[in-house]
Amino acid sequence: MRKSIVIVSVLIGMFVFSGCSTVITEDDDSVRNDRNQLITLFLMDQDGYSAGGVPYSCIDENDRYVGTFETKPNGEFSFYVGERCTFDLEGYDGTPDDPLYIEDDRGIGKEDIPYECEYGDGGTTDRNGRFEYLQDDSCKFYF
Repeated sequence: MRKSIVIVSVLIGMFVFSGCSTVITEDDDSVRNDRNQLITLFLMDQDGYSAGGVPYSCIDENDRYVGTFETKPNGEFSFYVGERCTFDLEGYDGTPDDPLYIEDDRGIGKEDIPYECEYGDGGTTDRNGRFEYLQDDSCKFYF
């Protein structure tokens, strides 16, 4: 009887405390932590085509590495407010020849996102979500 009480107590304790941790994973970018709401935006080109397959890595507001991910075929990428994500734009020609935009799911550009690029461009995205970058650049966005 006493052994059963101990086992039941341990199982109840495991159940109660199983939801008290922060989840950080590299395998599933849809759940990185349980503190904030996940935000999803899209990386698009000037013709409205998605920029899928672009690698990006994020760190949180405490400078902890979150993970390395890749934009989905439709250009989709996700992050939490406070994260800084760096996109590797190798293979892209830079602006003005190959402009890229950050948009929401309705195709509306996301204005005033601060960013800085490795080769010198930086500032904030314009009212259409456009940002300046150079050929084969790497740009960090402050979400």
